[in-house]
Amino acid sequence: MYCDCLIKDCSVLTANYEVHNDYGIVISGKKIIDIGRSAELQEKYSAGETYIAQGKLAMPGFIDGHTHTSQQLLRGVISDEYPIIYRRFNMPYEASLTPDEVRLCTELSCLEMIKSGITAFADAGGTFMVPMIESISKAGLRATVTKATSDISEGLPQGMSESTAECIKNNEELFLQYNNHSDGRIKIWFQIRSVASCTGELIETLAQMARQHNTGLHMHMSEYSESVLLTLNKFNMREVEYLDSLNALGPNLLAAHCILLNDRDIRLLQENDVKVVHCPRSNLGKGVTKTPQMIEMGISVGLGTDGTAHSGLSMFKEITAFKHSQIVTWGVPYADNAVMPAKTLLRMATYGGAKALGQEKEIGTIEIGKKADLIFIDIDQPHLQPTHNLINSLMEAGESADVKAMMVDGNWLMKDRCVLTLDEERLLFEGKNSINVINKRMMG
Repeated sequence: MYCDCLIKDCSVLTANYEVHNDYGIVISGKKIIDIGRSAELQEKYSAGETYIAQGKLAMPGFIDGHTHTSQQLLRGVISDEYPIIYRRFNMPYEASLTPDEVRLCTELSCLEMIKSGITAFADAGGTFMVPMIESISKAGLRATVTKATSDISEGLPQGMSESTAECIKNNEELFLQYNNHSDGRIKIWFQIRSVASCTGELIETLAQMARQHNTGLHMHMSEYSESVLLTLNKFNMREVEYLDSLNALGPNLLAAHCILLNDRDIRLLQENDVKVVHCPRSNLGKGVTKTPQMIEMGISVGLGTDGTAHSGLSMFKEITAFKHSQIVTWGVPYADNAVMPAKTLLRMATYGGAKALGQEKEIGTIEIGKKADLIFIDIDQPHLQPTHNLINSLMEAGESADVKAMMVDGNWLMKDRCVLTLDEERLLFEGKNSINVINKRMMG
């Protein structure tokens, strides 16, 4: 039987988060059509390409559930700065970007994601959407993208807010023109930037439109006390209660951060099947999430990076920071150091992200019939081997540089750390030159 690609002689992470050695994966078109012992698959299939992955772990790609691709040229600026960072740095920076700078930012971000093992991501809102979409398409990654949306101008730079009618019109037009772009890899979602920058009318309308168009809604939720106190003072409701009153909570809502939640907030998220995404290294400057309680209640939780402006796009580093912050907060005081086990972390970084993107039936685990979105980890290294438990070691000591190869939709994006879809040398050169321009602009 013919197949497009036979990956053989590797270890494979199963959908149950077990590792099977001397296994192989068979790919035809965009999908996985068989998984099994390498020797048996070699006898069964005639392959257009055979990839020998000896010494590597094949696993589903990481899914970054909340990032800002346009912030790639803001790297190194906001470390050690006091809140509220997005008003003082991020928004003025984004408002100043040109279309060419957005294109460069997006390509640089995709380059870093590929080299970090991130096969899919949710972008939290851009300004110049066409160059962003074209750049993601060129890179070959999978993404859900949103247009930056605010109809309250107070406290925002010029150009970062529009009228309510314009926000609604622009979100819908972008969806109708670009949803399922690049053979379905790029999805268009609607965006509520935050309750501090969007009116109730806009939130309610976009939530309704997202349901009508069977697409998702992406927002920042309970990241800063600003948003919680705002709705308490104006509406006598906490932020999550306020969103519930506007019918904005639902299974298609990706709620990023979710730090400052009380028990009632968490119950509302659970009752409405909201998908939560934490961004650990960004979040830890504001608080520690109540993730064990959310998981115990059946809430789907994924992980994100929040973009390079905060700390880079390494999901391994997010996992490590998240694990130990959860242990010291919810484990140590109760003598429960297993409060955030390795398999739970790995599930959040893969399948949890797939659920946040509404694509868990297609990506997030290695299974027959799912899309071939795979990464290959070099596990024969002294910081990972020898080990009694590979998953434990990977979650504690894994690094982005361990990712040696990647494919999305059955197409190779990277082999032997060489990115095949983007010109790494050119992008780094242009990025360094652009940083100087950005610096001069930000310094006034």
